[in-house]
Amino acid sequence: MPHLNSMIKITNPHDRFFKEVLSRREAAYDFILNYLPGEIVALLDLKSLEISKDTFIDKDLREHFSDILYTVDLTGEGSVCVYLLFEHKSYPEPLIGLHLLRYMVRIWEQVIKGGQATPLPPIIPLVIYHGRAKWKVGLEFSDLFHLPGPLERLVPSFEYLLCDLSCYNDGDIKGSVTIKAAFLLLKHIFSDDLGDRLPEILGLMKGLLDKQSGLEYWEAFLGYVASGSDQIRNDDIEAAVKEILEDRGGGIM
Repeated sequence: MPHLNSMIKITNPHDRFFKEVLSRREAAYDFILNYLPGEIVALLDLKSLEISKDTFIDKDLREHFSDILYTVDLTGEGSVCVYLLFEHKSYPEPLIGLHLLRYMVRIWEQVIKGGQATPLPPIIPLVIYHGRAKWKVGLEFSDLFHLPGPLERLVPSFEYLLCDLSCYNDGDIKGSVTIKAAFLLLKHIFSDDLGDRLPEILGLMKGLLDKQSGLEYWEAFLGYVASGSDQIRNDDIEAAVKEILEDRGGGIM
């Protein structure tokens, strides 16, 4: 299954890392299971989860946005599918609702071009945030407007789901070792003490060193630390990796 980062060039290291992790089916499955509301998860047949090969970003926006799209069937609903639209932000985006709506409309347009009429498939928009500033952007599209009551019903209405990692205590970050390590790294990438935290974060993945997919994760993690933080030196990264390898009792290969 192709990774979306092979199709879209993302220069932002935070976006690149986000795509490296969440464009892997096992990581997206784990995220959905642990971070989406239980009543929504109960409606999804996660065995059918598949990444979409299509992207709906304009060419001139590809350097700034990083959509990841999955499809999943509804339980007990035959061939009815739901789209899961992942979007990452490392800074508050006041117009995120508008950006998500643009993506959603393009997805529906693509569905119609493919020959499907109504009913259109539902889309669950998900925003994962880990920036320095507090996320104060409203979760409802209607929050972009200030309208008198009679006009409110004429404005499109939807709400996106927000996973704000800055609001989680480290111990509350759940999931497999890859999702837990990835989210801890995203949460602390701007922290002054990232160097002190790095051995513990990377240590979560030491059991993956003997697996090819695990080595790919390690490459993504170390590349992100090197390019995404100005609080850490290469010596700090090397020291953290050395500590993990010594604790493990051997080299990577």
